Amino acid sequence: MNPHFLGIDVGTSGVRICLIDADAQLIDTVHTPLPPLLRDGARCEQDPQRWWQALIHGLDALAGRRDLRAVAALAIDGTSATLLACEEHGAPLGPALMYNDRRAASEAARIAASAPAESGAHGAHSGLAKVLWLSAQSRTHNARWFLHQADWLSGRLLGRFGSTDENNALKLGYDPVARRWPDWLANLDIDPTRLPAVVPPGTGLGPLHTEWAQRWAMPYAHVVAGTTDSTAA
Repeated sequence: MNPHFLGIDVGTSGVRICLIDADAQLIDTVHTPLPPLLRDGARCEQDPQRWWQALIHGLDALAGRRDLRAVAALAIDGTSATLLACEEHGAPLGPALMYNDRRAASEAARIAASAPAESGAHGAHSGLAKVLWLSAQSRTHNARWFLHQADWLSGRLLGRFGSTDENNALKLGYDPVARRWPDWLANLDIDPTRLPAVVPPGTGLGPLHTEWAQRWAMPYAHVVAGTTDSTAA
């Protein structure tokens, strides 16, 4: 059986799923729309459960018209610096802060005092600024994980959480040269155990959880680390 692959793109307006063959030829695609973002001044949020519902709907539709038994791997890309706080087993503790949420301005100033100029963690839009902001909120300050959009959805498909890719991790302050979380995070009282483990894009994360493998008839599918939307484009 020639292997097939699934690419899942989670954008601002919808979730697009592409099925390709081993020669990167498109076999089929499906798009599921997402509701508008919740905007109010500097606030920009979205319910992460809506992403999951759209992903489920799209894969249900694809499995309804295609034989997916040949799918060997799937990967997800999401919007850069879209972040949420969640419990150990992935339950969100509130809405996700979208890539253009600007409420973490004071947190960005704290980062600027510690981070080197070349770090991707600068600015109120950064993932690290959002971690600091969420850590100060009563609903999310005890979060087990701070995860990107692609991390959380991959975790749902795996049945476990705690991984990200090197591209998404850049705006959390990840050092791509040393390939680790930098020491200066300690200046911000960041607990690195609440940040996901970082792997290169394309790294195998594990088999698709049995529930979903059976639902979509993908017995051989593995989830691999994805990337950001801009990198995937």
